[in-house]
Amino acid sequence: MVVLENDAVRVACEPDVGARITSLIDRRTGRDWLVSGTQPRTTAAWAAEDAVFGGAEAFGWDECLPTVARCPDPADANAPALRDHGEQWGRPTDVEATDDRLVATWTRSRWPLRFSRTITLAGAAVVCEYELVAGAGQAMPVLWSMHALLALEPGSRIVLEPGGHARVTHQEGFPLAPGLQTVAWPGGAAALDMVRGVDARRAAKLYLDARSLTRVAARATDGSELQFAWDRAFAPTLGIWLDFGGWPPGESRHQVAIEPTTSADDDLASAIAAGRARILEPGTPQRWKVRLELATASRDP
Repeated sequence: MVVLENDAVRVACEPDVGARITSLIDRRTGRDWLVSGTQPRTTAAWAAEDAVFGGAEAFGWDECLPTVARCPDPADANAPALRDHGEQWGRPTDVEATDDRLVATWTRSRWPLRFSRTITLAGAAVVCEYELVAGAGQAMPVLWSMHALLALEPGSRIVLEPGGHARVTHQEGFPLAPGLQTVAWPGGAAALDMVRGVDARRAAKLYLDARSLTRVAARATDGSELQFAWDRAFAPTLGIWLDFGGWPPGESRHQVAIEPTTSADDDLASAIAAGRARILEPGTPQRWKVRLELATASRDP
């Protein structure tokens, strides 16, 4: 494990399992904003091509690329399906750590991609600078999603202003009409913005157009917030994952994810079919930023 910290924030990173961020701690309050979990006994347990991102693997903060859900390989119909939750998680990753930054570089991929994330701290903010480059050859479609699983107690809220219509790709247990594909956030009686206990046995995945959102945050019951800002030109969509004991079947998991992403789709094949995949031109870097601000209750308006 390598650590980056200042007086306000402590970030811990595990290079051997995909440069996963395993804790994001506000040192002023002691709150860890990320779901905790147990690392595998050996790195090989998560590194396999057919590894599944299940309940035991669902904690911390990973990067999903070039897909989230498993799907056929659009570059080769005869190749194995693209890996569940992408190529990066659970695999040894090059991490350069200095006093003021963590640089993770992913190059172990079936596709000729070079992906990097540089994390620096600015007071109570975690600043992530990303770069993605496709190698020589033809243009490549990708789907990227930031995948930070947040630890929020019941009664916490997801703050999206001014709201909007959300595309629903999965839901279990929420009072939504069967087969409903869109819902006005926060969903009326469904109260999608309210964090519930694990005994609610509910789960849902939704996507909103982020270009109209002026405020995105997870707000804890004590008034503290984890605030999100990012480059909407590269990632115009916001994914919301709600799991209050509804996934996976038979397990009691509790997690919320606020996911800047390039597409309102769960997998790359669907994004391509909908014309929403991000296209990488060979040798032309794509760069974008994500900023996470840790705000204590005393700083809230």
